[in-house]
Amino acid sequence: MKTIRVSATDIDAVRRYRDDDEADFDDLIAQLRRQSEPTEAMLAGTALHKALETAEAGELRGVSVDGYIFDIEASAEIDLPAIREMKGTREYVVSGVLVTLVGKVDAIHGKRVDDHKFTSRYDAERYMDTYQWRIYLDIFGADEFRWNVFEGREVAPQHYVITNFHRLTMHRYPGMEADILGELCEFVSFARKHLPERIQEGSDIETLLAG
Repeated sequence: MKTIRVSATDIDAVRRYRDDDEADFDDLIAQLRRQSEPTEAMLAGTALHKALETAEAGELRGVSVDGYIFDIEASAEIDLPAIREMKGTREYVVSGVLVTLVGKVDAIHGKRVDDHKFTSRYDAERYMDTYQWRIYLDIFGADEFRWNVFEGREVAPQHYVITNFHRLTMHRYPGMEADILGELCEFVSFARKHLPERIQEGSDIETLLAG
């Protein structure tokens, strides 16, 4: 049976392209082939994630990591669960392909998973419209997905001020897995046509199950 590994980011990238008449196809393919260079916003977000991953309890007015400085002006109480940066996978058979859906949450606490975001402009609808939260709930068997959104601006190269903090939650709903399977089917169809190198030959599933 053929196999493919797919991330939540992959699913949302194809969905955005499908829904945006002005989206660039070559940019999408470069992203899905991991050929795109990270933007400054992405690098800053990665740095803030790293800082939060190692943050300890107590009042935090600023952090520095990997050459990035974040001054925190926002007044907010942020709980950071002990379990952070957890990877997970779940397998589905879609259109004759064994799909391994992969994800990495920033934190997990019981039936809740957390994801940290850094943005220059907070737009709740942009997060709620994604499939990331649905996929992560499914992979980790959770019921609640919570975004911790840090809103800020760049004041100098690699120096940011966080001015606002927003918390946004979504929950598991009936039919969620069917929705995910529908998007996986769309992605497999897209990959067969445009990304054949990502679909690999794997062991027969009956052989795998037999041990």
